[in-house]
Order: sequence, then structure tokens, then C-alpha cells
Amino acid sequence: METVCFMSVCGYQVAVKGIIANFLGNKGIALDVDGVAHYLKCSHTSYKVQMKKLPSGLVHAVLILKLALPSNTNNDGKQNRFLVITKDDRDIRPLFFRHLDEITEIPLHPSWTGWLWNAFKEQEDWLTEQQTLAGDFKGYLFDFHPTNLQDLISVAIRKKVPEIVKCMKYSGGNGDGTSNRAYGLLERVWGKHGRKSDKRINGHT
Repeated sequence: METVCFMSVCGYQVAVKGIIANFLGNKGIALDVDGVAHYLKCSHTSYKVQMKKLPSGLVHAVLILKLALPSNTNNDGKQNRFLVITKDDRDIRPLFFRHLDEITEIPLHPSWTGWLWNAFKEQEDWLTEQQTLAGDFKGYLFDFHPTNLQDLISVAIRKKVPEIVKCMKYSGGNGDGTSNRAYGLLERVWGKHGRKSDKRINGHT
């Protein structure tokens, strides 16, 4: 059986409520897509369900894992897992960074987004693209180890990886656009050996 992260259902009120209730009751539901049968089940984490009556009289219901919601509304206590769902490819990485920055105490900078995305892809099971059975939505589940992520960033800072230290560029620095003074600020945020000392990295771009 396949675990559902996001589901959108539209139809008559009785039918829609019946589908949602049957699904959440752990009985699961069956779905046929292009002649292929899919058997859907609940996740072990909780969902948020919203229903709205349309002008036509039909009801539209949306069911989504709370892992996809901002951290202040996610009551599952999962500090190392989150879900990104969107229709627009351009939103995937910004949403990824926003969710990651919200749930971790590791100090991050928005300019690290591309490097962080690639780092997650290189780690086993840190980034899993979800299968879309119908519709245009795309989903990505992230499940990472905070200590390991901190170590990856620490190594990148010590090695002065361009994608990481470029947030400390400023005019008048070294010939490559960086400066020892600005890098020193990054060191003080993370500590001499790349260990975090404060959550925020702001004001030095």
C-alpha cells in the first residue's frame, strides 16, 4: 500500500466526507489511475483536513500531512522531518530552505539554499521525491540528521566552500571577492572550528 502525503477530493458532500472518513479510519482507499490500481493508506503522522462548499453545491476537501505546514502548527514533534508540496518548480527550493530554517537551530543563510539542496540529495534518504498519481502537485519529503547536517556545514566553512562563504563577500576584500574580515564574522557565528554559536546569520551579506 502507498502512504498519502496530500490528497484533494471534490464531489457531493456525502461522498467526499465518506472518502475522508474511510481513509482516516485506517481502512484505506483504492484508486484506479490509467488502469493501474493503487491502494492508499494513512501515514503514521497526523493530517490537517479542510473542507469548503463550492458555489456549485459540491464540496472540496484537502488532506495534507502536518509535516508540510509551518513548524508552529506542526504538533507532531518531528524536528528532523518536513514535507514540501507545490505546483510550481520555482517554489521548491525556497520552501525547502524556509522549512529547514524554521525547524533547526543550525544557523543558515538563504544563499546556501542550492548547496543545502545538493547536500541533502547526496545523503541517503534525506530527500525523497513523492509520487504524484493525479494532478500537477509535486512533493518532497526531507528526513535528515541535525548533527550530521551541522558537521557538513562545519566542514564546508573550514574548507571555505564558495557556495557557503560567498555570503560574506564585500567590496574591497580579497581578489576573489571575499575578505578575511568577513570570513572572521562567519567564524564567530559558527565558532573557530565551524561549530554554531548563534542561530542568526544576518547583516553581513
